[in-house]
Amino acid sequence: MRLVVARCAARYTGRLTAELPLATRLVVVKADGSVLLHSDGGSYKPLNWMSPPCSLAVQAPDEAAAARGVREVWRVQHAKSDDRLEIEVHEVLHDSSHDLGVDPGLVKDGVEAHLQALLAEQIELLGPGHVLVRREFPTAIGPVDILARDPAGGSVAVEIKRRGDIDGVEQLTRYLELLNRDP
Repeated sequence: MRLVVARCAARYTGRLTAELPLATRLVVVKADGSVLLHSDGGSYKPLNWMSPPCSLAVQAPDEAAAARGVREVWRVQHAKSDDRLEIEVHEVLHDSSHDLGVDPGLVKDGVEAHLQALLAEQIELLGPGHVLVRREFPTAIGPVDILARDPAGGSVAVEIKRRGDIDGVEQLTRYLELLNRDP
């Protein structure tokens, strides 16, 4: 993982166009190819990002950009779409790389983890003919606690929560929309 604190500006083009004016930001370049731009305020979520698979090319600025104080241009191109993130780096304040090793994954403990294991072992409780696909099934928007298939082959996503609320229902709805769109 590479962590760069830099004065930079960024422009995303793809499904929409978004611009970030010149400011000091954290740029995270992950081993999987993800590139994330964070600010110090507002939210834990990045201001802009590119998900893998994508490639990063660092280039010298053209004359006009150099005249504006740009020292490097980082071009991040998604491999499967026209999505592009261009970062104009004016000044690097910090640049470090770290090998985080193999991630052991998220270990759940307590009621939710135990219920998940019990239901996965007895998937037929969902109904006759249901088949377990996987626990902690990875998706682009996060892992589904349990993914199963019904007898007709349809996706059955199960999220186990300590307290049921509208956020959990919305999360499950997003998972099912994604799974039904891209089986």
